[in-house]
Amino acid sequence: MSRRSPRLSIIIKALNEERLIDACLKSVVGEAERLDGEVILVDSISTDKTVEIAARFPIRIVQFRVLGDRGCGAAIQLGYQFARGDFIYLLDGDMALEPGFVEVALRYLESHPEVAGVGGRLIDLQVKTAADKRRVAHYGALQREQDVLDLGGGGLYRRSAIESVGYAAHRWLPAGEEAELGARLIAAGWRIVRLPHPSVKHTGHDESKAQMLIRLWRSRRLQAYGMLLRMSAGTPWWWRAARTSWHVFIAPMLYLLTLLIAIVSLEFGLSFRTSVIVSGFFLWAGVLGVMVVRKRDLAEGVFAIGAWHVYSLAALIGFSYPIGDPFEPIDSRVIQ
Repeated sequence: MSRRSPRLSIIIKALNEERLIDACLKSVVGEAERLDGEVILVDSISTDKTVEIAARFPIRIVQFRVLGDRGCGAAIQLGYQFARGDFIYLLDGDMALEPGFVEVALRYLESHPEVAGVGGRLIDLQVKTAADKRRVAHYGALQREQDVLDLGGGGLYRRSAIESVGYAAHRWLPAGEEAELGARLIAAGWRIVRLPHPSVKHTGHDESKAQMLIRLWRSRRLQAYGMLLRMSAGTPWWWRAARTSWHVFIAPMLYLLTLLIAIVSLEFGLSFRTSVIVSGFFLWAGVLGVMVVRKRDLAEGVFAIGAWHVYSLAALIGFSYPIGDPFEPIDSRVIQ
């Protein structure tokens, strides 16, 4: 690879992606060579053949030294520590770039100096959970460019924009790194845009809703929303962080509404305890009814309400975590 600074750096974060990393890198390497770019694979100490497969390609491979350091935010920031390009593309190891999109994104950023980052339409190859279905519907409705709050699913960023807000991703944030970056950029006056062009194919996880919830809990990705709320407190972008984390407030707000209804019910001569029980029963029965109609399935409705409680509990736990310095360098080793 050339010693001079490339125009483009493509950062790929990967953990145990031996099934998909070959397709990912095949989609990336040619684009990087054609557009004067470099490819940096950040490996989160994979225990499968991810690194072995990746080493067949003309790319740089860096790996965390400390298991406790790895995470979604840390992987992006570690790649950024090594990136030399004027433009930074962020990609996951279970994705494959659509031919030509990076060039479209580069041209867009070069002609729109006020835009910090640009993404495209994500194409899901596996649609299993409600989150998958919402994402498919969202991207399917994207027919023209639009300003967005963040580039979930990856995108191309202007390096100077990232430098203006300090860092690419908070190294201690286990998820929600795109939302945190987007909030900082918009608060600093930058725009973030999503184009209707297909950008990546996303394979994702072959799992049920319950399996997804368990995986996100164990990896602390659910707790990340509480961490995001804590780190945004007192910043110009706290409201954007709260909007991103709206789902963690659903259950608490419904309990608050139950309490308010119970207080009003005291006017009818009921005891406070009875008011709370009656109000809670009718409110949650109504919520369940709405969710069953929306989901068209009783089990789906019950699961959705249960998930709200899990989100809130995880956020509360995450909010209690101490937040480290995002500028602390990440210890790593260069494999290739």
